[in-house]
Amino acid sequence: MIRHIFIATIKEDVSDELVETKMVEMRAMKDRLPENENIWVGRSLGYAGDSNTVSMIVDVKDKAAFDALLASRAHTEVAAKADEAFRTDKFVLSQIEI
Repeated sequence: MIRHIFIATIKEDVSDELVETKMVEMRAMKDRLPENENIWVGRSLGYAGDSNTVSMIVDVKDKAAFDALLASRAHTEVAAKADEAFRTDKFVLSQIEI
């Protein structure tokens, strides 16, 4: 199993409503992507590290499923609008085997 971790920094002066809309869109990928085993999306609680971020964690079966996720229409549509709320120069991406 591959766990994909994505962290996006929220742009200054972006409304909480827009951030929530983006998180709903990210969560909705679960229903559109058979590759997804699990998906979690949430805003940082700010206990440690940067508090002005949104994190998404996606579990997929294997590398082929990960590649399919990235190439999917659901992912590309969400990614194409990410700059409405997030700093695209500050994304953190990581994949680990679980």
